[in-house]
Amino acid sequence: MRETLTCDVAPRIDVVNPAEWQRLFPDLPDSLEMIQFIQRAGLDNFRFHSIVVRQDEQPILFLPLFETTYRLSTLVEDAAKGVATMITACFPPLCHLRLLGVGFVEGEWGQVGVDPQVDRATLDAAWDLALQAFEALAKGVNADLTAFAHFTAQSGRMLPMHKLKGFSTLVGLPYASVPIVYTDVEAYIRALHSPKMRADLRRKLRKGQQVEVLQTRDPGPWLDAIYRFYLETVARSNAIFGVHRRTYFEQVCRAVPDAQYHLYFVAEQLVAFKLVVVTPDCLMDKYFGMDHALGRAHNVYFVAWADLVRYCIQQRIPRYYVGQAEEETKHRLGAQLLPNLILFKHRHALVHRLFTWLARWLAYQPPIPLAPIRLGSDWDEPSAELTVSQTQGQVHHVSVGGSDEDGCEARCGDSARPYAHGGRVL
Repeated sequence: MRETLTCDVAPRIDVVNPAEWQRLFPDLPDSLEMIQFIQRAGLDNFRFHSIVVRQDEQPILFLPLFETTYRLSTLVEDAAKGVATMITACFPPLCHLRLLGVGFVEGEWGQVGVDPQVDRATLDAAWDLALQAFEALAKGVNADLTAFAHFTAQSGRMLPMHKLKGFSTLVGLPYASVPIVYTDVEAYIRALHSPKMRADLRRKLRKGQQVEVLQTRDPGPWLDAIYRFYLETVARSNAIFGVHRRTYFEQVCRAVPDAQYHLYFVAEQLVAFKLVVVTPDCLMDKYFGMDHALGRAHNVYFVAWADLVRYCIQQRIPRYYVGQAEEETKHRLGAQLLPNLILFKHRHALVHRLFTWLARWLAYQPPIPLAPIRLGSDWDEPSAELTVSQTQGQVHHVSVGGSDEDGCEARCGDSARPYAHGGRVL
């Protein structure tokens, strides 16, 4: 089969047509229009690439890539910032690392595109070509780190873990979503597990009755305030992975048919915004920003949450994706948490060992227990499976095998940090 395969590296992500994209990414919430728009609008300090393996000119394996500068402090929790600062002071090359990652910087999670009709032997050969191209590109752009970013058990089921033994694993911020199975907002509130949360949410919504909501696809009159709120959210974030330009918020609704704004006003003054993408299958909460003082005074975070739950109920949208960060609050508000993993490798073996050790002690440690993650589950061979059961603060090299002893065990389980770039923290 190998002689029928070709592998191309391109300086863009949108190198396949819409039909091919849908075949390769049938369950990815974000559309090709959004991917194309992000490239056109640009993202500070980011470049995009793709690796596509084709069989008889048809794409069968697609790796979306991003390239950026990565700071060690982004890796660690608040309590460990001082330690990270000390380490980077002693070892300046660790301050800014060139990263080449597989995944999406705008999207709900990391994913690779695989043709579901391709046979396993061909796919295995395709992965060999793709990983060779990935390593060559990493050398070409002088990448210090390579990574597979934020893969869930579902999106990572086709990762060939038997070919990624040199990578270590790191727990990522879990994604959160609310299943919409309610007849109205009151029914949603009654279904919350915590009596305290039910009472608190009702009280906050009563206090927020002065907030008026406007749904629009034309943010023009309020664009200055929207972008200011966004930048203020970025400034408050402890882990900034990328900053959008003003153009993104100005043009996103024109470029992405499913995008829209929900604007929140008090006495005709804009105090907050939500940028969402709506499809028949889900509503994706992309960005939230607000005037910090006025927003807190009027409980706008909770008013906006209830507004979008109500919108999903009215439009019969079955799931509301609410992004990363603030897991404890979102969990109390009825969100289900979807864990994910980051696979990473430094090009120098000794530094890689140091990073694996640092990640073990300094990385994000969610306090809410999460379900085990198993990556590579769609490969037939037991050696192609990686099982990760999450408990607090463990980071390991990828090891593969058919028994529990051979598997990779990493543990995790809210971090109340605001999300800066799509809730995405690497």
